[in-house]
Amino acid sequence: MDRNHRSGTLLFGAALFALLWTASAQAVESDPEACPGGYAPAFRLNGKVANRSTYDFHTLSALSPTRQQVTYFAGGQGLVTTTYIGVPLADLLTQAVVQVDPAIKNDILRKYVAVTGSDCYEVIVSLAEVLSDFGGDSQIFVAFATGTGQPLAANEGMARLVVPGDKKGGRYVSNIVKITVRSAP
Repeated sequence: MDRNHRSGTLLFGAALFALLWTASAQAVESDPEACPGGYAPAFRLNGKVANRSTYDFHTLSALSPTRQQVTYFAGGQGLVTTTYIGVPLADLLTQAVVQVDPAIKNDILRKYVAVTGSDCYEVIVSLAEVLSDFGGDSQIFVAFATGTGQPLAANEGMARLVVPGDKKGGRYVSNIVKITVRSAP
């Protein structure tokens, strides 16, 4: 096989791989079964952690909860003020034990958390925002109850990400199905 033929074969193979990868990614994103939406009774914490876990109402309520009143703008509702009970995301990540590479200076600061809802709505929170060493005074948490201790409304799911201090509720993910710790390249 001459050099030009091998090079052309490799380029064709790479192009075919890229085409198939793109098609499969689009199929997953457009598959309504992959993101059915609706009430999520539990979520999974996974990714770059030593202890992967699944949480439901009972496991979350057994942890040390926090109660916070938050105010934010919600699309179509205007200004919302409500109180939630939940578990600090930092506590969940401490139990999960985020994996860091000690050979990389401040590797913990390269990590981020992707929080995904049942409708595939996903937001990103940097790990630095969550850690008390770096984050501000507001404590990002996973709410599982209203301020009166009742479970969240059905449209919020069993668990909802709450980001105190955000002016808009865009990072308030309802019906959490997955919290994934990732590392920036």
